[in-house]
Amino acid sequence: MILILSLITNLVLLLLYFHSRQSYHLLMKKNLQTEKTKEVLVEQVVFDTVTCENDKERQLLQKLQDLMEQQHLYLDTGMNIQKLAKAAGTNKNMLSHIINKNLNQNFASFLNRYRVRESIRLLEDSNYRNYKIEAIGEMCGFGNRQAFHSAFKKEMGITPTHFRNISKKTNSHCLGIQNSKV
Repeated sequence: MILILSLITNLVLLLLYFHSRQSYHLLMKKNLQTEKTKEVLVEQVVFDTVTCENDKERQLLQKLQDLMEQQHLYLDTGMNIQKLAKAAGTNKNMLSHIINKNLNQNFASFLNRYRVRESIRLLEDSNYRNYKIEAIGEMCGFGNRQAFHSAFKKEMGITPTHFRNISKKTNSHCLGIQNSKV
């Protein structure tokens, strides 16, 4: 009788364990979907040129966007406001004013937003799965691991390592589902 009760208890515990694992995976999948929604927000680095007071500001903001989107100046670990201002053909005070006023953020936040967006792309790319987190951060323009982690967590709400783990699990789970349907 004790053996049967023990067997039933073990069976119930095993079922609860599998149910909790399944729930955990569903929760992680929903979490990644939430993170992907945040990624879309990160993707849309919006330059609201409507709020610009004059054509000079509007043109400078457009030039800034072109420099960041096309020349990827944010990947330079030594990028600072002086270098970006020179590339944009203005001075650092004017550039700082444009970023603060029109984008409602400081230069460091502005730069880190582009870097985090790039790091998300690399962390989700299977070609970069074996790269260390530090290497991904450096490739995206961050000078050290702490700066990368802080900026990523501020922007995304989780660490880059956690983001990569969630991404791996979701991608492998999705691949398993796709392969079983084929």
